[in-house]
Amino acid sequence: MWHCGPPEALPDVRDTEARDRLAAIYDECAPRVYAYAVRHCGPVDADDVIAETFAVAWRRIDVVPEPAIGWLIVTARNVVNGRRRADRKHLELAGLAAETTRPDEPAAEDVAVRRREVLDALDSLSEREREALLLTAWDGLDHAAAAAVAGCSTRAFRARLMRARARLTAHLSETRTPERNPA
Repeated sequence: MWHCGPPEALPDVRDTEARDRLAAIYDECAPRVYAYAVRHCGPVDADDVIAETFAVAWRRIDVVPEPAIGWLIVTARNVVNGRRRADRKHLELAGLAAETTRPDEPAAEDVAVRRREVLDALDSLSEREREALLLTAWDGLDHAAAAAVAGCSTRAFRARLMRARARLTAHLSETRTPERNPA
């Protein structure tokens, strides 16, 4: 659980004095730091908290005071608080993900089928009719601007667009199967 073992179990370093100091601090303080961790985050996470706490102590062994217990408890508290913040963030993200997936949205396979039907219906239109629909629906142009792009008058463009919409609607209603169109 929190027994350090021989100093050789620590990372290989040239500074045997620092390694021996950390081993002594661990042997003396680990039970109290572990008890603190159990009180604040439970036995399941206590081993991770103590491991992170002593990893910080190892990286910062030159600033660990004597006696080390206060510094280690503060470090353990920071580790526990950091874990709590991370857990809250994960819960918030999970909540956001749950909100973005609403039950009233169609399933992905239904969206794919519908998209295929619309693309097939667009392919059934003439080049000019398809252009009229795409200029207004996908490019967001108003009739006058779309007419300028199409190289025709606004009145001619409106007629072309009306024909394109009617043909697209007719093609889509022909391809809809009875189980998808509850009419």
